[in-house]
Amino acid sequence: MTNQVSSYFARLFSAFGGGWTRFWFTPSDSSTLSAMRVLVGSLAVYLHGTLLFDLVAFFGPNGLLPTAEIAPLEGRTFSYLNYLSTPGELWAVQLIGLAAIMLFTVGFWTRATSILALVVFLSDVQRAPMITGPTEPIVAMLLAYLCLAPCGRLFSVDRWLAARRGDAALAADSAPSTGATIATRLIQVHLALWVAMMGYSKLTGDTWWSGLGMWWLIARPDSRLVDFSWLHTTPRLIDLWTHAVVFFELTFPILVWVPLARPLLLAAGLVIWTSLALVTGDITFAVALAIASMAFVSPSLIATPMPEPGRLATGPA
Repeated sequence: MTNQVSSYFARLFSAFGGGWTRFWFTPSDSSTLSAMRVLVGSLAVYLHGTLLFDLVAFFGPNGLLPTAEIAPLEGRTFSYLNYLSTPGELWAVQLIGLAAIMLFTVGFWTRATSILALVVFLSDVQRAPMITGPTEPIVAMLLAYLCLAPCGRLFSVDRWLAARRGDAALAADSAPSTGATIATRLIQVHLALWVAMMGYSKLTGDTWWSGLGMWWLIARPDSRLVDFSWLHTTPRLIDLWTHAVVFFELTFPILVWVPLARPLLLAAGLVIWTSLALVTGDITFAVALAIASMAFVSPSLIATPMPEPGRLATGPA
């Protein structure tokens, strides 16, 4: 009996260890991450660029967000903007930061510029946390994890330069990578937990339970892109919409790991997040979630110009 119990636990730990290793460390292609780099970088360029319009008004010596008053809100976080005061310093550093994010987006010296882009973006967010929204944490998460991956192997200047160096260098630069798998899994797990918390937060009150959650968003005329107030004549449709959002956010973190269900979940995510963007006006948040969900798309679909009919988006093995 004792030997049977010992044998069982030995097999259990061996199977768990083998599965854990395969999940996190099996080398994989970085095509999906390369495509995500372009999209995440473009979104970061946009968010960083929007600060330039009010750069001095916000962060200048007589700005609306003086360093001394913002420091208690920042805690122990770091931002190089805390050490700049004159308009000339602010403009010079922010334009250099914009250039760094753009270089990361096009994939030039990607290993170095990925870190620089993350530092620039975090400095923006941590210097003015009160003017950021739900988009910035997602973009910061994606930038952080892309630093771990060889995300410049495709759709990049680095790729073009590797091709010019010769076939041998190009083949070596395109080999499957453990770093790609680790970064992909981190994004996948982080996104699943993020969506789960979005769904859980809706269960803490009566608004979404009662089916009025979407109506509360529709009834806010200050931010919506499309006026859905005419739906007040069809309350059952509003109830269905509300519960569909909650149901999706609670099931996505579970079913997205099932390869056969994954394409349906990703398609449903695009529909749900687009509908929320139309109602709330927060387009960048929906875009950031859509980009993050690309981590579940198989690299073969990104690397192959014309995917085979019927191939499912299954992500890394």
